[in-house]
Amino acid sequence: MKTILVPTDLSDVSEYALDVAVEIAKKKGATVVLLKKIIFPTIEYTIIENEFYDTKDEFYKYLTQESKERLQDMVDKPSYRDVKFRFKIIRDNESLAKLMANQSADLIVMGSTGATGWKEWTNGSNAEHVVREVSCPVLVVKTPVNAFRRVVFAIDFQNTQFVKSALELLDKAQIDPHFVYVDNGMKKFDSNVLWAKMGKLALELGFSNYQFIIHESSTVEKGIVDYARDVEADIIVMYTHARKGFEHFIYGSVAEDVVNHADVAVMVGH
Repeated sequence: MKTILVPTDLSDVSEYALDVAVEIAKKKGATVVLLKKIIFPTIEYTIIENEFYDTKDEFYKYLTQESKERLQDMVDKPSYRDVKFRFKIIRDNESLAKLMANQSADLIVMGSTGATGWKEWTNGSNAEHVVREVSCPVLVVKTPVNAFRRVVFAIDFQNTQFVKSALELLDKAQIDPHFVYVDNGMKKFDSNVLWAKMGKLALELGFSNYQFIIHESSTVEKGIVDYARDVEADIIVMYTHARKGFEHFIYGSVAEDVVNHADVAVMVGH
């Protein structure tokens, strides 16, 4: 792992994400790239342009320099000293998700407050759009994180590579792993077969102590979120098919719904 990308709007939740990114960077020797998007021209410019700045370019230079200084303030912490940072300030009218998809990164760590109700049905959250657009793993942080100890892996046994990839980022020896398969009544399955698959997967992963449950729920996303709350998980790890266009409209995305509704961090593999 070489590059961890952290988009920031200078909010508290983006600082929580940066803290997590830094800890991963220390273990992996990666560079943390802080990305700040400048929306320009701004309403602020239309108000003050005639008072202090002769041109839009001058005001944009001011915004860029201010952003660099504020990003520098974010990384000026004693606990960050062993990590290499780069700043990327972009002036673009594209959505954050589209911008992120055009960046080169091995991992994206971002803060989010999620989206519910009308917000979810209209624009959704930046995090869910990023999960849909990018091709690298995305770690969405909601609250301050001390450590990811209790980990819920949402599995359907169709793809398990994301579990192995996540364990490369987590402290495998220190976690309490919980595996959940959600039964929403839409698919027939043999529970004995699922238990056998889980046993084989645990052997491949090197887990002798773990929890596995077949959790009944009205929807897969609700089952994952509810189970994580029940066991007081620190993070949910899952996979996304990253559906787009008409397919996304018809089937939606379990991962995006979990990103929006979970109370804890969510790591989504592709």
